[in-house]
Amino acid sequence: LAYKCFCTEEELEKEREEQIARGEMPRYSGKHRNLTQEEQEQFLAEGRQPSIRFRVPEGKIIVFNDIVKGEISFESDGIGDFVIVKKDGTPTYNFAVAIDDYLMKMTHVLRGEDHISNTPKQIMIFQAFGWDVPVFGHMTLIVNESRKKLSKRDESIIQFIEQYDELGYLTEALFNFIGLLGWSPVGEEE
Repeated sequence: LAYKCFCTEEELEKEREEQIARGEMPRYSGKHRNLTQEEQEQFLAEGRQPSIRFRVPEGKIIVFNDIVKGEISFESDGIGDFVIVKKDGTPTYNFAVAIDDYLMKMTHVLRGEDHISNTPKQIMIFQAFGWDVPVFGHMTLIVNESRKKLSKRDESIIQFIEQYDELGYLTEALFNFIGLLGWSPVGEEE
């Protein structure tokens, strides 16, 4: 399911540059996918720290029915084995969020459409552990008056549901507003 990768940043950058020069989409080649125990020990003796990469299944189509966008599919061969634990031991976003969603018993994951490309990686992690995959929905990004994506770190705007409740907004009105942010029904009825 996963393996140690001892590639240096310089080696990975060289690999990326060569792929771009050939007109290919950059992705990890898998060169440390099948290291022997002896090869791993040699890298450790050199002082290299490994990252942990998820072994992406070859020749697979990852399909999910996005409740907003419809059916979306990705070819696993275009993804490449991705890092799930960095060299310093820190889990990466795609690994941590999948574990977190499972532990919190998430059944639905609703987020901005800028996370669509993360979804196949998270689905593969769920499947590797034998867990039920949540339902995903990717909504159109909400932007501010400067046309920049709204950020939870922007404290100048109301951003938490509790704040709207404290200001007297009705739950139904908030659901209606959020539901209409990324699309609108046919006709004039809301």
